[in-house]
Amino acid sequence: MKNAQLLIKSTCQLGESILWDNRNGGIYWVDILGKQIFKHKFGSGQTSIWNLDDYISKIVINDRHGFILGMQGLLASWEEATNKVKPIIDIPHENGQIRTNDGGLDPDGNLWIGTMHMDAIPGRGKLYCYKDQKLHVMLDAVSIPNGIVWSGKLPYTYFIDTFTNEIRRYDFTKDTNETAHYDVLVKIPSEYGSPDGMCIGPDGNLWVAHWGGYGVYCWDIHTGKLLDIISVDAPHVTSCIFGGPDNKDLFISTAQVGLSKEQLSKYPNSGSVFHYKIS
Repeated sequence: MKNAQLLIKSTCQLGESILWDNRNGGIYWVDILGKQIFKHKFGSGQTSIWNLDDYISKIVINDRHGFILGMQGLLASWEEATNKVKPIIDIPHENGQIRTNDGGLDPDGNLWIGTMHMDAIPGRGKLYCYKDQKLHVMLDAVSIPNGIVWSGKLPYTYFIDTFTNEIRRYDFTKDTNETAHYDVLVKIPSEYGSPDGMCIGPDGNLWVAHWGGYGVYCWDIHTGKLLDIISVDAPHVTSCIFGGPDNKDLFISTAQVGLSKEQLSKYPNSGSVFHYKIS
C-alpha cells in the first residue's frame, strides 16, 4: 500500500487547483468556497494566505512573476506581492448561478476554463478556451468540468466531466462545440469514487484525484489501465500535481465539503494538503 503523508494541515472547505511553481519552490492552491489562495514554501514550513472577494477555482502561472485566476464571472491576473486582482475578460455567470471550476494551459499557452452551476445542476456549464483575447466555447452543456490536461503531443486533450465518471480523450483540431469527437479512455468504477482534478505525471500517464475515492489513481494514458493508487487519509481528494526539485513529489489537495460530522471526526485532515514521493 502506498500512502500519502500529511504535508500542510488546513481546513479548506473545497481545496483545489494545487500548483507547483518552479520559480520560487512554492506550492499554491485555493479554497473555492473560502475565497482564499494559499502558498506553502516547500521544505520551509511557511504558509501564506490571501483573501479574495469572489469565488476562485483555478490558479495558473502567467509570466515571470504573475498568475492568472479563474474566478466567478471572470479571468483575472493576480499579483502575489500586493494581492491585486486585475480583470482580463468576463465569463457569463447568470446572476451568480454559475462559477468557474477547473482549467489548464494548453501546449500553446492558451488558458482553458470550465464553468458549472453553483448547485452542480447537470448541463449548465461550459468549457471555454481563452485565445486571441476572446473566449471560445469548446464544449457546451457540461456539468462539473475537471482535470483538463495535454500530453504535449497534440491533438489530444484529456478532459473530465465528473458527472459522467469518465476520462475522455478529445481531438479539438477536427471539430468544435457539441460535435467535438472524443473517446472514453476510462470509465471509473463506482467503488473508486469520481474523477476530479488530473495531471500528467513524469511517467507520461494520467494521475487523477478521486472525489470519494480516498486517493490519487494513475491511469495509463494509452490503454486506460489502472497502474497505481496513492492512498490519502481523506475521502474527497480534489487535485494533484507533480513538482519538487526532481519533479517526483506529488502534492495533493482535499476537501471537507460534503462530509458528515462522523466522517470529519474519522478523517480530521480532510481539507489539508498531502504529499507522496515517487521512486
